[in-house]
Amino acid sequence: MRFKVVGKYGRYAPYLQATNCYIIETDNGKNIVLDLGSGALCGLQKYIDISQIDAVIVTHLHFDHACDLGVLAYSVGFLGLDNIKVYMPKTPEIFNECYSSSKFDITIIDETLQFEIDNITFNFAVSPHPVETYSVIMTTNNKKIVYTSDCQDIETIKKNTAGADIVIGDACVLDKDYKNTSPHISVKALSENVPKNCKLYLSHLTFGEEDDILKEAREYRSNADIVDNFEL
Repeated sequence: MRFKVVGKYGRYAPYLQATNCYIIETDNGKNIVLDLGSGALCGLQKYIDISQIDAVIVTHLHFDHACDLGVLAYSVGFLGLDNIKVYMPKTPEIFNECYSSSKFDITIIDETLQFEIDNITFNFAVSPHPVETYSVIMTTNNKKIVYTSDCQDIETIKKNTAGADIVIGDACVLDKDYKNTSPHISVKALSENVPKNCKLYLSHLTFGEEDDILKEAREYRSNADIVDNFEL
């Protein structure tokens, strides 16, 4: 399994970069796109052609995670590609309805959903956020990888990442800026509450605060880094 970073920012991205988007390449060459935020469809073509996308998983329907899903729908139709498998939440329904007439083959995510693509097993866990959101739990080669997506609850972070070897975590709010009404936990809370021995990759970054985010995370654990490509 190879994990490739297309976009690592939340909210909006700097010039020539993208918000949340990752490519998971299986050992047999399948390509699963994990979130497809603003600017992501352009950026992912650095790694693969649009025709090489085998599946897309969208953790929730906020624009910085799903903006380019609409652009992908246009490209699939224009290029005459076969249906691309898309896994996405049911709500907000207004967004789901936008893709109902597309060439996507849509499966709705919930906590009962489990599927395998090559040697990777995918499961989903609810992640509290203002819209229906899921953490993605991937198991492969005896390793557990958790992509938290956006989360506002510390106990959920603990539960969803239990036993993980690698966590790709929502790290967009510095502790000094955290409020009880925030839709995200703080970098401090993320760093303190994922398993101590796991590798923590910081994702969903705030543009301009990358150095401060990494510094805060490393105050609580040495094994934290800004999200980067890795291989298992």
